[in-house]
Amino acid sequence: MSIRTEFDGVFFDEGKVDGMIVVKDISTQLNSRFGQDQLKSLRDVKKAMAAVARENDCNIVSSFKYGQRNGSIWQQLWSVDNVLWYGSGALGKLKG
Repeated sequence: MSIRTEFDGVFFDEGKVDGMIVVKDISTQLNSRFGQDQLKSLRDVKKAMAAVARENDCNIVSSFKYGQRNGSIWQQLWSVDNVLWYGSGALGKLKG
């Protein structure tokens, strides 16, 4: 059984969702280059992804994956902060 949450009117489900109409894949990285991205949270990832979902008239992100990782080699060399949050999944519409 997958975990489903809601943020800013958009559902986030960690599994595949039966009956969902897939619109497109989505991938988000919080990378402000000079900011303190390690201080951001899953809430910030969901906020960014929910905005994209609403722009595409979608109400769900399925197969939602998220986490933190080190940035690119250039970011590690030139940035104050080399940690970034990321999120990915499939944007879609729930029937009904």
